Amino acid sequence: MKKGIRSLGVLAILLILPFLWGCPYESKVPLGKSCKAEIDAALLGEWRSTEKGESFTMIFQQFNDHELLILGIEDGKTQREVIRAFVTTIKDERFLNVQEIKEPFDKRGWWLVKYTISGDTLTARTVEDKLFIKPVTSSRALYRFVKKNLHNKELYGDASPTVLQRIKK
Repeated sequence: MKKGIRSLGVLAILLILPFLWGCPYESKVPLGKSCKAEIDAALLGEWRSTEKGESFTMIFQQFNDHELLILGIEDGKTQREVIRAFVTTIKDERFLNVQEIKEPFDKRGWWLVKYTISGDTLTARTVEDKLFIKPVTSSRALYRFVKKNLHNKELYGDASPTVLQRIKK
């Protein structure tokens, strides 16, 4: 588990902080198709960790008409890890389909992060593997599974959510 945390880098840990307490579900497929995703303009900009003693900043930028590019800054230094993400909405709940851009392409997994934005506060919870008994091999099946378990607390584990504050410019 620790090795997986280290290989993701600081940026991914910010989005997937529950790694520290549980095991996030890593899927071979996203919740939906990026070509159908809409940009959530409320995500765009810089967000700083509210965790005491941490100095992480995440920058959400629009990459194309459907996807976001997420960069991270730790202690004033831009991190090497680059994340692509897009939004899938299930009922009224928004999820980021998160994938680190790295080689080899066919080994990249997807993490799912449920998020809400209230004013200048971004709260994120990672989908954990606890409820997944067998691998999910299609986006349609994954979407149905998450929809069925949308309000099941075990889908997100016991970890506290990650909370970020918007940096106003």
